[in-house]
Amino acid sequence: MASYFLACNWPDNQQNMENMVTAFDPEAVLCADGEADYRIMLNLSSDERGILCRGELKGLAEAEIAFRDAEITDPRYSPEHFQQRCKEVVRRGVLTLLKQCRDMELPWGILTGVRPTKIFHYLRDLGFSPLEIRERLETVYLLAPEKAALLTEVGERQRPWLAGAEEKLCLYIGIPFCPTKCQYCSFASYPLASHGHLLDGFLSALIYELEVIGEALRKVKKPVVALYIGGGTPTVLNHEQLRRLMQEIHHHLPVAGLQEFTVEAGRPDTLDREKLALLKEYGVTRISVNPQTTNPRTLKLIGRQHTLADLDRAVQFVREVQIPCLNMDMIVGLPGETEEDWENTLERLLAAEAENITIHTLAPKRAAVWDYSQIKQEIKTDQIARSLKRIHTRLRSKGYYPYYLYRQRRIVAGEENTGYTANGWEGIYNILMMEERATIIGLGGGAVSKWLNPVTFELSRTPNPKCPATYQQRIKEIVGEKVNKLFGSLIDNPGRIR
Repeated sequence: MASYFLACNWPDNQQNMENMVTAFDPEAVLCADGEADYRIMLNLSSDERGILCRGELKGLAEAEIAFRDAEITDPRYSPEHFQQRCKEVVRRGVLTLLKQCRDMELPWGILTGVRPTKIFHYLRDLGFSPLEIRERLETVYLLAPEKAALLTEVGERQRPWLAGAEEKLCLYIGIPFCPTKCQYCSFASYPLASHGHLLDGFLSALIYELEVIGEALRKVKKPVVALYIGGGTPTVLNHEQLRRLMQEIHHHLPVAGLQEFTVEAGRPDTLDREKLALLKEYGVTRISVNPQTTNPRTLKLIGRQHTLADLDRAVQFVREVQIPCLNMDMIVGLPGETEEDWENTLERLLAAEAENITIHTLAPKRAAVWDYSQIKQEIKTDQIARSLKRIHTRLRSKGYYPYYLYRQRRIVAGEENTGYTANGWEGIYNILMMEERATIIGLGGGAVSKWLNPVTFELSRTPNPKCPATYQQRIKEIVGEKVNKLFGSLIDNPGRIR
């Protein structure tokens, strides 16, 4: 692991430099000047011709740069965009220095955040055309041509869904329980074997939250366009628990005008025909059945208990009860897997004729069970980019197109996660949540409410506890804070935990 010292004369750029270094070197260690293997120092200045960046890298390797960035001189930018452009120049300076001392490319250039599509919408809102944006993604933001093309296509397809989205609401309900904990998972997910005794108390607290938030939503009178029940694995609930939850949702929440109602059913072994018929009865329009891989050895390795027969049965039941949209996920990059494994999984998803197929690239998280240092030698990093290109081509040949994407910290090979859809089956919640253009109210374990300022598009967040026991203990405090956000004053509705 290499160590780095970073310095810049322009204020508020330390974290910006760190993000760029860790995107280039995920195992980078940041340290004091005298202890570093590499020292990166940048100096920025500006005049009417743009922003001048000078920099040097010293230590185990040495490099120097000097370039003038004239992008900010385009009249479509205003003075308020100057600081944003300075941050982008800083990242470009860091990346250019690093590339001089190590022969490595970052396919996403200086875009280090989770939501690269935001830069597309930022530029589109300023009046740049898709063609102009694509050119800038390559020359100004240093994206590989295929990533610039992908980002431009996804962004432009999303534009109709974003019109007026700031006046709409989405709801998310988190059920933080699973049959087992997948080795790569960092989400709010507690195995039933160890935490199942908390389930009934959690559901009582969730129903209280549904009741109070539902009353507030009816008074706000903003349209709720999408409801997403995730986790965890919501379908780990038994039939009685699932029916109770659906009844309470319909009783308390203003869901009559929903355009989309999604339920995560990521584990095929949690599904049967009766559960799916119940979900269809209560208006679910989209369901996710996510094998992640169809290699039985890998399924066992990652901690999943389902079989391929379970997967086939689940898909058959979804079609029998006629839930309109089926989403299926797969992960490229799981330890020990090869391009052949990924292609076999993709073909299984295509055979199911899923309306949505989401292609994830493995992103080993510190909060996951796996220790990345122990598994990284088994990850075929050199095969991932090549395989993703083939997967993209194969999906396009079958009539799918990309409609949303995002990235994750520590994502393998610097790649991305992309959602593909058959024509007309775009996931509304996925678009609005990822682009952060609508307020999303989160209920349940680990859910995060995101409150959008419709003028500035700035967000504030209200997180719910991930732990089911903590969630139950703090439910009245949690609900009160969210009602304050909705109204600016607390509704006097103490209710009771049933």
